[in-house]
Amino acid sequence: MIGFSFGAFLVYLAALTLMVGGGFYGLIASKHPAFLVPILMGLFFFYLCWEAVVETGDRPPPPSKQR
Repeated sequence: MIGFSFGAFLVYLAALTLMVGGGFYGLIASKHPAFLVPILMGLFFFYLCWEAVVETGDRPPPPSKQR
């Protein structure tokens, strides 16, 4: 099973922040609606990251393999 890497999470979060921030900057600077795409993509990827990291508690944890 793949473990959680806090460093990789921070890099991913920084990339999302730069993508959404760049979209906002491009939207404000150019006033062109095409810059909504990186904003919406960044928010969607942040949602996926949130779902992967934050445990909802409605599912039981997978059974552990004991050897």
